[in-house]
Amino acid sequence: MSSPDVVPDELPAHIADADTTPPRRRRILRLSTLPTAVTLGNLVCGVLAISYLGDAQAFFAVGSTSEATARIALAGWLILAGMACDGLDGRVARVTRSTSQFGGALDSLADVVTFGVTPAVAAKVIMEGSLGFDHPRITFLTAAFYAVCACLRLARFNVEHEAPESAVTTFSGLPTPGAAGVIAGVALTHGMALEWWQPSLQETLFATYTVAFVVLIGLGLLMVSRVPYMHVMNKLLSGRRPIGRLALILLVVMLLMIWDLAVVVALVFFLYAASGAIGVIPRLLRGKRAEVTELFD
Repeated sequence: MSSPDVVPDELPAHIADADTTPPRRRRILRLSTLPTAVTLGNLVCGVLAISYLGDAQAFFAVGSTSEATARIALAGWLILAGMACDGLDGRVARVTRSTSQFGGALDSLADVVTFGVTPAVAAKVIMEGSLGFDHPRITFLTAAFYAVCACLRLARFNVEHEAPESAVTTFSGLPTPGAAGVIAGVALTHGMALEWWQPSLQETLFATYTVAFVVLIGLGLLMVSRVPYMHVMNKLLSGRRPIGRLALILLVVMLLMIWDLAVVVALVFFLYAASGAIGVIPRLLRGKRAEVTELFD
């Protein structure tokens, strides 16, 4: 006669096969895959853009400049597509109530690729291929500087970011998507600019140094700075907003209808990046050392 305290080694088949997972828990796990998929879409866009940039280098090597320029432009559009995924994943997670530390960490890793590494590679390919700059040490170091600053910017944001993203109205330093948008704009428009401009050798050299030291170095410094930047999505597009901001959005839509889309995208991101720098000019003109040094604390 078996003792009542003895537990059988195996459960009966009908009990072992039964699904004992709580229904609510299973539903949450299914919902969390949606924001994760959107975040991974951001990462895939960055990796695919790097692949197109490698193709562009190969086309430059065989003298097919038009094909190379088209691949660089595709890389620029993919950076913008990754930006769209980056803007959606957090909102999808909040709608599905599946925000998590895992999602935040994955989002930062995807941002490093799409907004850090990919724009740096794009700028390097443009300088060496489109502009024919034969100084790989300069192109590599300036591109690496941009990528390092993007990583530092993302790491600092993760450490200091406590409030929910929906409550953020300003950023401390240029956001990495904003910096990547400037380089994406260059990738989209540099082909038509070179075709229209047809620069001389000296003008090409000037354009290269501009990309290297003004665009890459300047964007890198703005990212790691404390220069305040507006959170466009939360400031302009969320909730009720003044009529002036609605007019600004309408102006952008009108420009999209009148001008080439690539030109409008490049202009919008350039103005956004420049807005923070212009805002701190009064501090620099006052010449107070404390006000200047606190921009890079």
